[in-house]
Amino acid sequence: MDKVYRRTQIVDLLRSEEEVATQNDLRRKLKRRGIHVTQATVSRDIEDLGLVKTRTGYRLPDNVGPMASLQPTLAIVLKEFLSDTRLAANLVILKTRPGNAHSVAAALDANPWDEVVGTIAGDDTIFVATPSAHQAELIRKKILALVAA
Repeated sequence: MDKVYRRTQIVDLLRSEEEVATQNDLRRKLKRRGIHVTQATVSRDIEDLGLVKTRTGYRLPDNVGPMASLQPTLAIVLKEFLSDTRLAANLVILKTRPGNAHSVAAALDANPWDEVVGTIAGDDTIFVATPSAHQAELIRKKILALVAA
C-alpha cells in the first residue's frame, strides 16, 4: 500500500464527514477500506497531512485547498514511478512500476488539465483519455516535460 493512496483515503474519510475520533478509530476505518497500517504510520500521516485534533476528533485544516496540496507534486510522482508513455489513438498509456499506477493517476486527477477527460488505473498501467489524438499527444508532451524537469 503506498503512502499517497493511503493519505488520499484518509482525506476522503474526513471529507465525507465521517467522524474520526481517535487514531485507533482511523486505523479501523482504513482497515474497512482494505488498508492495514500501524499506529505509528497513522500518527505520521496525521502530522504530515496537518490534520487538526478537536474535541470530537480529527478534521482537515480550514486552509486546505484541493487534494493536490496534500500530495506530492505531479512532477515528483511521475519522476518516481513512471517508466514509459505511449499513445493509442486518443489515449495516453502510462506504465509504472507494479503497484504504483493508482498514485500516478491520483496525482494526475489532482492536477486537472483541460485535455484530460479521465483516467483509469490498474496495477501498473494508466489510461489517460483525451477527446482527440492531437490532445493525447499534447498530454504526453506535458508529462514528458515534467519528468525531464
